[in-house]
Amino acid sequence: MSAAARALRPLVLAALALCAGCVAFERSPVAERRCDRDLPGYWRLRAEGIDKTLRIDARCHTEDWPGLRERPVALDLTGFAIGEDRYIVLSPAEAERAIGAEGRSLTGAAPAGAVFLVLYRIEDGRISAWLPDSQRALAAIARGELDGRKLEDRFALVQGDAERLRATLARHTDLLYDTRAKAMSLQRVPSKEHP
Repeated sequence: MSAAARALRPLVLAALALCAGCVAFERSPVAERRCDRDLPGYWRLRAEGIDKTLRIDARCHTEDWPGLRERPVALDLTGFAIGEDRYIVLSPAEAERAIGAEGRSLTGAAPAGAVFLVLYRIEDGRISAWLPDSQRALAAIARGELDGRKLEDRFALVQGDAERLRATLARHTDLLYDTRAKAMSLQRVPSKEHP
């Protein structure tokens, strides 16, 4: 295994551990995913021994997402915003590619039309991003505070029509995301460092 692959391994294993308890949403909360005008540009990802610069184009597409076996992954990082909270919407297949787990359990466990949402905020040239916490979501479902059900042992499905899902995200983000625990952080790279 090369040095770069060894450096990526902790990040990929952490992502797989997080997705072992993923939260899917029954459908996208929006009819159309949009490109966040603040995303295009160059961003530096530093995590678990990784120091990689990602380029996100004007359509919010990247060819540079860190993948397994030193192979970058192409992803569309489009979604929607609710106030200061911004979300990237990923299909199960896109989510598997994002974490380097193609052909794993997400596409098999999630119902047709389901999506995964990554919450992020941009402040002072830094992106802070979080994945939903499945234990938090399952506890809220059990208490009747969140519409949904358990799909597998640690896999939650948040249910509702698009309007209801948007309302849940607007009023009850804390039932799904622990924004005190960072999932990922990216720093904007000044344009003078890239052509």
